[in-house]
Amino acid sequence: MINEIELKLIVSPETFHLLAQHLQQFNSPEHKSIFLGNTYYDYPDCFLAKQKMGLRVRRKNQEVTLTLKTNGQVMGGLHSRPEYNLPLKEKISPTNELLRKLYTFEQLPNTPLQPIFSTDFDRTFWLIEFRDSKIEVSFDLGKIIREPYSQPICEIEFELKKGKISDLFHFVEELPFLTDIYFSSVSKAKRGYQLGQPVVLTDWLNKWRDFLKTEREERVVNFETKFNALLKMEQDLVEETLSSPSELFNRDFMKTVERVGAFFNLYHYYDENKKLLETVVSNKSDTLIDEGLLGILLESNQYFLSEIQNLIRFHSETKDNKKTIEKLTALFKTGSYFKRMLKLMRLATSSESAVHH
Repeated sequence: MINEIELKLIVSPETFHLLAQHLQQFNSPEHKSIFLGNTYYDYPDCFLAKQKMGLRVRRKNQEVTLTLKTNGQVMGGLHSRPEYNLPLKEKISPTNELLRKLYTFEQLPNTPLQPIFSTDFDRTFWLIEFRDSKIEVSFDLGKIIREPYSQPICEIEFELKKGKISDLFHFVEELPFLTDIYFSSVSKAKRGYQLGQPVVLTDWLNKWRDFLKTEREERVVNFETKFNALLKMEQDLVEETLSSPSELFNRDFMKTVERVGAFFNLYHYYDENKKLLETVVSNKSDTLIDEGLLGILLESNQYFLSEIQNLIRFHSETKDNKKTIEKLTALFKTGSYFKRMLKLMRLATSSESAVHH
């Protein structure tokens, strides 16, 4: 079993040259480009997807590997999940027998596994030596295909191969990207399952009410648990907004009002509950305190609250749903939001965590 720890960014194709140029300043013992052909399998009742697992057969040059990715943790755009690999002699459809060699299942469906979708992409990767760590940087460009639908893949993955998670954060923080970027918590497999399915928007008003209700009912306040819940809500809200077709909002005034209002509730809460961040930061390492993380995050909260208030006024005055959503999505693809999310993820993880491969 391997435990992957990686950060993932959704970017535009133009970012490739900026990334390649930036990485020239680091020692890179390995750098090459390959084509990866992946077919994902599941049972007719989506048994594996329901277990939050993904099963794929990957062809990488002449190598064929069967991989089972199990349910892990995602905090912001930081992924940590166990995966199990089995080399194959040729590309074949997996069976229950092969699946059991990867993982101990109590019970599996009797129906045969079938191909669900494919993810085919060109991967350019660099192994970077940074401080005392080794980080694999992969730029993936290609398509997710689930007939008759397809969706582009254009993302960068930063995987910690050896060393500290804090080094991974510091390395990514130095990236020169200013726009058209955002962290993604959704795997290619999950995107494949969702492809062609109706988009169902989250009822953020009820979700927010549930959060506040739980807060009122707490007898003992666990600030770290509350912070992690807020961070997950923020990531989910941003990612759903950026990945949903804008047409869902363009024709619906109230949907646009509710979406902008969901961001207002979030940043207004942060602004009204400064003690939350103060307590979480004080419980973390001295390094984060010395870096002035608390002041930076409080200033960030104020900035995004102010921007959302401006957007509320703009929408109220113009009734222009399309322009409002354009401004909203542009705001959360900026370098300033990228830096904010990185700092929140650093705060949510232990800076001394390490990987040894």
